[in-house]
Amino acid sequence: MRNLEQTLNIINEKTVEMIKKSIRGLEIIDIILKKGEFDKSLYGESKLLEEDCDDLELVLDELIVETIARFQPAAGNLRYLVGVLQIVTDLERISDLNTGILKLIKRSVRDENMLNKTVLEILENMSAKVLKIFKTFELAFIEKKIENTYFVFGLDDEIDDLRDDCIKTVEELVKKDINFVSKASKVIVVAQKFERIADIIQNLSENYVYIRKGDVLKHQTMGE
Repeated sequence: MRNLEQTLNIINEKTVEMIKKSIRGLEIIDIILKKGEFDKSLYGESKLLEEDCDDLELVLDELIVETIARFQPAAGNLRYLVGVLQIVTDLERISDLNTGILKLIKRSVRDENMLNKTVLEILENMSAKVLKIFKTFELAFIEKKIENTYFVFGLDDEIDDLRDDCIKTVEELVKKDINFVSKASKVIVVAQKFERIADIIQNLSENYVYIRKGDVLKHQTMGE
């Protein structure tokens, strides 16, 4: 029968596994955007990653609740379990968003006009930056380096700016070619999903600060 320490180690290992699978989903998007063409095999891998994340969420939810009920942990251990419970929920949301982005790309790349160079560059930039901040969180969680999470908070505004740039670019393209309207909506939704993923990664970082220090950053404005 496992003791509390062994159970916490298992929870941590499975959480890291879920983080890595969610990051791989983003890497697939990044690869496809850089290639400028849809890759069915990578899309298939992404679908499997989403299913794996769904399964891990269920396993971790049950394991965490069972651990709290059985061991009645206090202080830092209880804070860790509560924080990880929220992290797991957010990771599953990211996995869903990854698949949602790929579905939009899959529908859109059938039309070459979707791959307007300027739009594609903005989406590539968004993808790369979101991936960067996600890997920053991963490093913080795995190596227990809380200072890495503060870097995440500083990058969120950059993602918002890129989303706004994407919307402005698409609006200009629509003015030049009204036929671009149907494609424009898909591009904007992709940009918004990237922005949403960045927001969730910030939530992950806030929860990690809570785990390590007990500070509740949610709903606070950074710098206040």
